[in-house]
Amino acid sequence: MERIIDTKVGKIKGYIKDNNRCEFNGIPYAITERFELPKPYIIDGIYDTSNPILDCVQYGTFRDNSEEFYEKEFRGGLTFNYVESPMTLSITTPLEPKKSSVLIFIHGGGFENGMVNEYPWGYDSEYAKRNIILVSIGYRLNVLSLYRNLNLGLHDQLFAIKWVYDNIEAFGGNKNNMTLMGQSAGAMSITDLLYTKKLDGIIKSAIMVSGGGVIPGLLGPLSKDKFAPFWDDVDKMAGINNEDDRKNVKIDVLWNAWYERSRNKYGFRTVQPGIDGEIIKDKPQKLLKNREELDIPIMLGVTSQDFIAPIIYHLALNWAKDNDKKKKSNVYCYFFDRCLPGNLYKAFHAADLWYLFGNMDKSWRPFEDIDYKLKDTMIDYVVNFINNHDPNGDGLKEWKPTTRKFKNFKYFSGSDSDSYIKPSKAKKMVWRTMLKDHGPM
Repeated sequence: MERIIDTKVGKIKGYIKDNNRCEFNGIPYAITERFELPKPYIIDGIYDTSNPILDCVQYGTFRDNSEEFYEKEFRGGLTFNYVESPMTLSITTPLEPKKSSVLIFIHGGGFENGMVNEYPWGYDSEYAKRNIILVSIGYRLNVLSLYRNLNLGLHDQLFAIKWVYDNIEAFGGNKNNMTLMGQSAGAMSITDLLYTKKLDGIIKSAIMVSGGGVIPGLLGPLSKDKFAPFWDDVDKMAGINNEDDRKNVKIDVLWNAWYERSRNKYGFRTVQPGIDGEIIKDKPQKLLKNREELDIPIMLGVTSQDFIAPIIYHLALNWAKDNDKKKKSNVYCYFFDRCLPGNLYKAFHAADLWYLFGNMDKSWRPFEDIDYKLKDTMIDYVVNFINNHDPNGDGLKEWKPTTRKFKNFKYFSGSDSDSYIKPSKAKKMVWRTMLKDHGPM
């Protein structure tokens, strides 16, 4: 069954699924040329969301990554359509939305990879039945975003969020109650966006999973001058001598030059956003010290086998302590420690996404009753946070904000998901991860 929504940019056709939700997949929110800022996409006629979803060109466009862990975990069996201008978003609404709160998800993937509709977040099996609208946004990645510190992916994200704010009422959403959620690079992106102040009055709370407080490039300088030799080297390898070359060089040549130089000579910083003076205005150390970000309630998540686990954990803890010291909004921290069934990896980086979205029927893993119960508990807390910017309520056990005096994190392990983990135990676990018990990263 179809449903047509009349928005400010045109009419959009969605489809009712399982008689309990309506899906609008792959809506174009912007369009642009290579290395230019996003521009409004105006719909001519009725946009049919049964069209293929467009995602940004990335590693899987040019190389075989079928054996890579996250390819199997989150994308196995899916097909993708890769383009240079991938500014699309997918919206899932309740069957009969009524001023529904809105959750906007920004995927991770190290600013290099990632798609709008991967298994964990691309199929809403939980939020629609709780009267929440879920939006998943796509944005430019890798060289198409990062070239010479342009940070075009971050500009895309801002544009998409404002598009949702301007149009979500047509879908039955409450534009005055929107929560941002991001994982890994998505969480790092949210950190950046909160510092712009351009979301003031638009976003009411944020959930940052495995990356809250991590401003890209924390390991070194990010200025245009510092990055210029790298980009000059990329241009040379790609045969770029002028602006026409930049706009017209084949994408595989451009991407391969960026990939080869970043891997073989320049390293980690070249796959992260740089200081652009607009979104990332200064060195990360200075931004974190001054803490002038948008003051809203925050939920921060860490897994026990997270990527650079000690850094992720300590940045979350320090954000919470600093908010308490400066009398800012509450920060609710959690520590995810469920060993997922199916292989030897435990609570790996991004493992908690299966529980935060609940799409376990899309996974190959033999999830158990304990996993479904943990999923329900975590989503109930998240729904409360989206609606009220506080995870407490609805018969759940109290979740205290993390402060200078109360440094514990809510502990989600499956067998003991209503308790807290103390810093002494959490630090021991994350350092073991770093030094010995590695995840798939």
